[in-house]
Amino acid sequence: MRMSWKSWALAIVAVIACGLSLAVGASAQAPVGQKQIKVAAVDFVPAWGDLDGNVARLAKAAEEVARQGVEYAVFPETAVSGYLFSGPKQLAPFLDTIPGKTTAALLPVLQRTGLYMSVGIAERDAATGLAYNTAVLMGPNGIVGKYRKNGLNPQDQKVFAPGTTGVEVFETPIGRIALLICYDDTYWQYARLAALRGAQIIAWHSVSDRVMPGTPPAEATGNHSTVSNVQYMSAQNGVWVVGATRSGVETNPITGGKLYYNGGSSIWSPKGEKLVQAPVVPPETLPPGLAGVFATSIVPAEADAERTAQLARRRPDLYVPLMALHRSPTDGNATTSVRSVALSAAQWPDGSSLLSSARPEAGELLVLPELSALPSGLSAADIKAKAEARGGAFEQALSASAKAGSGYLVGSYPERDGDRTYHTVVLAGPAGSVLGRYRATHLSAATAAWASPGDEPVVIDTPLGRLALATGEELRVPELGGLYGALRADILAAPAGRPEPLKVQIDAKLFAVNDPPTGRADFFPYASAKQAQLWLVSGGRRVGNATAAGIYGPEPVVDTPTLTAAAGETVVRYRTRVPAPGTWINQQQLIGGQQSLLFVPLVMKDDSDCLKQWRTQGTGAPPCR
Repeated sequence: MRMSWKSWALAIVAVIACGLSLAVGASAQAPVGQKQIKVAAVDFVPAWGDLDGNVARLAKAAEEVARQGVEYAVFPETAVSGYLFSGPKQLAPFLDTIPGKTTAALLPVLQRTGLYMSVGIAERDAATGLAYNTAVLMGPNGIVGKYRKNGLNPQDQKVFAPGTTGVEVFETPIGRIALLICYDDTYWQYARLAALRGAQIIAWHSVSDRVMPGTPPAEATGNHSTVSNVQYMSAQNGVWVVGATRSGVETNPITGGKLYYNGGSSIWSPKGEKLVQAPVVPPETLPPGLAGVFATSIVPAEADAERTAQLARRRPDLYVPLMALHRSPTDGNATTSVRSVALSAAQWPDGSSLLSSARPEAGELLVLPELSALPSGLSAADIKAKAEARGGAFEQALSASAKAGSGYLVGSYPERDGDRTYHTVVLAGPAGSVLGRYRATHLSAATAAWASPGDEPVVIDTPLGRLALATGEELRVPELGGLYGALRADILAAPAGRPEPLKVQIDAKLFAVNDPPTGRADFFPYASAKQAQLWLVSGGRRVGNATAAGIYGPEPVVDTPTLTAAAGETVVRYRTRVPAPGTWINQQQLIGGQQSLLFVPLVMKDDSDCLKQWRTQGTGAPPCR
């Protein structure tokens, strides 16, 4: 695997690099967004199929939002048509062009008030007649730009064509703004592209729906609250996120179909902290028009340093084979036979190592905290001094413990290899042998003080399924989870250290599981498991009331729990099925729905002239594509 991986990477990097010597604008982006502005996520309820009436209501809503002192407002998806249509012919009378009726009604309001706003429109392309799920950004000086939705869900696919705009960032006097729409958040790549292009604000336009109460369980697998994904856009990318969704029940009068929109519009800081949120509401029929304005003040440019820090850990050289190439959802690597699997995460108190007492149960996967043979809190110099070669005392002890318990054991240690040290994760099996090793590839500044980065992901075929290895701190980088999802890993074992400060802050009312992780679970492993659609197991330390020991399921909103170790527990356990059964999405569908041609910038080196020009121009495809 090592040679083929590197050969692929070198060959395709050479292809992508072709033409990078073009004259480009490689200068740094001009500073914008320095002033504090008031931003708002707006709950707006359209009347189904009432284009003219909704346009008038939208103009009235914009007037009211501006009156409240808002300088940038984000309105929901398909705000001038409604969303629930059964086919193209049914939607056709309610499509609008850009420019068109909606922009003609809104631009005078914006010119008079100074408001910037973006809103979702069911758009008809004047040249082709195709319908797109579009968001348009407007301001006092006219139309700034538009974005056509790329992540189409099954309902979208009934009526809309795939987007043609890519992910663009529009520079305005108030800041650099990217537009995304609803189900785009199922794919971490779109928000990442916005950050890579220098966005300070991601405006997310949605109609996040839940199943109607009383729906039979077999039909309720779509009860997933898209709005519950919004935190990751800010946390992983270091940008402000203004997420607008709607409330109320929408009824298609022709088919009788209904969708329940649960509200929950929210605004998030570049550190992934929730600043404001609309209530999560029960299903009810609401009058059309403005239903709520949820606002706060931000300084857009404060995202710049956080975004730069998040992007600095990327390793584009590792991503080429799996992020810019089409991958079939019928990948032969995927596990096909279902098996029952026991997962467990060790919880150790902050301080000494408990390696000598670690034992998996028979057939179980047990993941230990990171640097498993060492006490926590050591300096970089002390960790490096404890480094040892492969096959040394640590690997021997890990293998002996796995054999003694007749299970699988994962831990990590500082590995010495010549004049280099690596943070190496090791899987030992029930026969007492090492089954796989992974050298951490995405290092934090603290780890980089003593370790060199590894050069490839690792997935091991085991009786438990396809098992991937990582360290807990790497889970901040969505590309790593993306690689493992594309490699069709079933389980990701990620030894962690102390608890992360950022927890899941998603409103518990947006979850359908009995024990939502809000407030107690570390956010980054939670997001990684969901985005890659795999089980993630992290052993970790307990510090006070917080723990890094947990088991994270691939669909925590609907079906799979997030389990964190309670105080006093030495291990948290869960038995599940591999591969994950899936609910409204699964790994195969996730991979099949990706539009890999849009992801080329993700694999470009940060210092390439092509990427610099793509960032600077803000819109359009990479010039060397």
